[in-house]
Amino acid sequence: MRKASVGLHGIAFALLAAACGGSAAGGDGGTGTVTIGDRAFGVNTITLTHALGNDGYFRIEGDDAAHANEDCLPGLGGGIALYGDIPPSATSLADLAGRELPFEFSGDGDDFNLCFVGSNGLLGVETGTVRIDSVEGSTVRFSFSGRFVLYDGQGGESPGVSASGRGTARVVAE
Repeated sequence: MRKASVGLHGIAFALLAAACGGSAAGGDGGTGTVTIGDRAFGVNTITLTHALGNDGYFRIEGDDAAHANEDCLPGLGGGIALYGDIPPSATSLADLAGRELPFEFSGDGDDFNLCFVGSNGLLGVETGTVRIDSVEGSTVRFSFSGRFVLYDGQGGESPGVSASGRGTARVVAE
């Protein structure tokens, strides 16, 4: 896990990447809630993509439910994006039930972990884990918690912001 500073070039790249992206589920996914400090935000179209093996990874993504067509920062859509490594010993998603997995923030400007209209910027994790609560067919129940850095989009950073959440994700092929 790397701590990173989001510079002007990184934000410009994030804006470009967000303009080209969208939800992998296209409106079909799970739902959840994220709490940042004392504010709650709804999330919908939550999906989980993954790969198993030596280069195993997971990515849980969802959209800001209340502001689907609004940017959390200029040019940057909102929601969640939690991603990290899956241990090579896991041979199926079911092997992860009950386990906690660390998630990361690359800080390379093309992503965020959390970003919602009203959150005053994008959040990148300092330290955090995703718990896979259960796996039932193509539905995964998860929860997460961590400490984040809040990047305000104007060069300002505020470390030590607590956030947590839970929800269901639909497993999709990548």
